[in-house]
Formats: sequence, structure tokens, C-alpha cells
Amino acid sequence: MSDAITQLSIQRLLSGNVEYVIPMYQRNYAWEEGEITQLIQDVIDYLPKKGQNARNYYIGSLVVYERPDTKTPVFETIDGQQRLTTLSLLTSYLKNTQAVDLSWYSSLSIHFDSREHSRATFAAIFEGRFKDDPAEVLSEKQINTGILNGYRLIQKVLPQKLKENGVSPQQFADFLFSYVQIMRVKVPADTDLNHYFEIMNNRGEQLEKHEVLKARMMEQLQDCKQSQNCLHIVWEACANMERYVQMGF
Repeated sequence: MSDAITQLSIQRLLSGNVEYVIPMYQRNYAWEEGEITQLIQDVIDYLPKKGQNARNYYIGSLVVYERPDTKTPVFETIDGQQRLTTLSLLTSYLKNTQAVDLSWYSSLSIHFDSREHSRATFAAIFEGRFKDDPAEVLSEKQINTGILNGYRLIQKVLPQKLKENGVSPQQFADFLFSYVQIMRVKVPADTDLNHYFEIMNNRGEQLEKHEVLKARMMEQLQDCKQSQNCLHIVWEACANMERYVQMGF
């Protein structure tokens, strides 16, 4: 298989010595109960029946751009971030329940560019610090509500689906981490990422027009990370039209 396309089990995806970065121009995590339930149910549906051998279930692709000049591989996530985030949340939940041995999941492989709320929320989830009231762990201003909502939905949906289908957490985890496969697709190093985003947007798969605009603006500032961070902060502050802009800072 070409080096540009790598087939990975979910365990290999999340336990390798690599980082998957959600760049600033990507939208926030937005999966709701329908999408999360469907992913969990799909995995359960492919579990081998009694007397059958397990076979791989392909969950889709993760399109990435490998950032140059990094000590360890750093992949900028272009497409598939909703699926990657959900798989990371699901794995964190299974680790926190201690129902299965996930000693291999010792560190987070998902990271966020200049999104401190997302980073802090995910770190608290990974460390098992969200048990009752989130406000006891982080202040309201520090919480990414989309990510926390996704985790809460997994807490609700996964036990329910396992019970309905007579599946143990161990059976689910064994299949999820060994037989669920994802294709990691690396775009060439000289790819015009903004043109790629625009194509995706025209196909209706990922970015809205304003997100393409933001990506183009970010490209013009690619030689100055400080200016990129400033643009991102101002952009996010102006994103909610139902409040005064200064409330976003």
C-alpha cells in the first residue's frame, strides 16, 4: 500500500507516536446524538455472531497533511475530524469506566491549534475528571460545550446500546480497537490546502463559504503564527451575532 494511504486499526490510530492537530480554520466539534448513536450501532452490528470469525469493518477515511520539520509526525486534520474526535471521546470513556484494559491509551493523540477551551476540556475528560458537575472541574468559560456534550452522549448511549444488544464492554472494545479500520490519507506536501478546502466545500462535504474565506486569510499570514492566532481570536469573537463582539474576548 502506498505510503500516502495507511490502513490503521483504531488502536494503532490512537496509540501511535503521532499527533493529530485540529487546525484553527476547522469548525468546532458538532456531532449530536444521532451521529454518535449511529457510529456505536454500526460497530455493534459488525460484531461477529456466534461461530463466526471477526472481519474488518472500515469506518471511513481521515485526510491529513503532514506538517514538515517536526520531531514526531504531526498530521493536520483536513477531513474526518468529527469522526476522529468521537473515537477519541469513546476511547476516553472506556478508559475511565475501567471496564476494559486500555493501558495502551496513555496519552492523547488529538490536539487543537489555539483552542484552549477544547484542549482543557479534552484533557479533563481523558483524565476522568468529569464525573458530576463540570463546573467543579473547569469554569464555564473554560469548557468547550460541544466536546463535553459529545462525551455526555457517549456516557448515555453506549451502555444503553450494549445492554440492548447483549454485548459486553470487553466484546465491544476488542472489536472496536482491533477490527474497526480507518484509512489515513496523506495529501502531497505541495498541496494547495485552500484549493482543497474549496473543492470540499463545493462538494458539500465539509466547509462553509465563510470557512473557506478564513482559510484563505490564514494562508496570507502563514509566516506569522502570532498574526494567525490574532485573526483566529477576532474571527471567533465575531462568529456569534447574537451578542456584542466584546463578549467573545
